[in-house]
Amino acid sequence: MTWNYRVMKRKNSGGEFEFGIYEVYYDENGKVKGWTEDSMTPVCSSSDDLKYEMQVMMGAFEQEALEYKEERESK
Repeated sequence: MTWNYRVMKRKNSGGEFEFGIYEVYYDENGKVKGWTEDSMTPVCSSSDDLKYEMQVMMGAFEQEALEYKEERESK
């Protein structure tokens, strides 16, 4: 199984979309199998590590946003 960061849009209680960056998991065929329940907040041991993590997260904007659905396949 592989994973990457993806932008996901999730409906809030008012019915409007909110966007966040999530870890998304894929099966061996590249099909989305699941994602983290909450959007990611990077915490790292150094500012250089944080800068690198943010650069990796920025890659999520290079792909289409996925829609967060409450019901999903298990990871």
